[in-house]
Amino acid sequence: MPPLLLFFLLVIVGTMAWGSLLAAPWVPTLSAQRKLLVDNLVIPPPNPSLSSPNDRLVERLRKEGKKSVTLYDLGCGSGSILFEFASRYPNAKCIGYDVSLLPLFIGAMIKLRHPVRYKNVSLRFGNFFTKHFSDADVVVAFLMQKAYPKFIATLKRELKPHALVAIEAWPLPNIEPIQTINGEKLVPWYVYRGL
Repeated sequence: MPPLLLFFLLVIVGTMAWGSLLAAPWVPTLSAQRKLLVDNLVIPPPNPSLSSPNDRLVERLRKEGKKSVTLYDLGCGSGSILFEFASRYPNAKCIGYDVSLLPLFIGAMIKLRHPVRYKNVSLRFGNFFTKHFSDADVVVAFLMQKAYPKFIATLKRELKPHALVAIEAWPLPNIEPIQTINGEKLVPWYVYRGL
């Protein structure tokens, strides 16, 4: 095997291992799982006079005068959730962080194929535990439970009080979700508001 090819292979495998140890292995999110979240993300409004309790997130923010939503996918993999949000909400600012190069490369290829549709998606290499996302309206993540203590501390440091956190598969310990989104034969989403 040529040395350069071996080097690239080691970098790809190494970053995937790093991501697995840091927070979770890359597991592509099913299309139905992505749609379940985007179709059903609802929160109680901070200002009941402007919004009804059943407004979807983007509808509520629009009524309150905010023109766009900032969504972060922490451990975004190939960015599939970001692409789903961007397709549905073209004014949303969709940012994803991951340390695994292979899924980020796949996401970059998807974005290159549809540069206009996904102009509002930004895929970034980096450890989200060390990044700032205090401008987030929504944070989405799929993590192994071993990463939750550090994840919760990061969210408490970074999030605004109204920000939503949607966690796929396992609930955060000792924190009551404001919404649980279930779908047939799909893992649940647990939605929290500002931690």
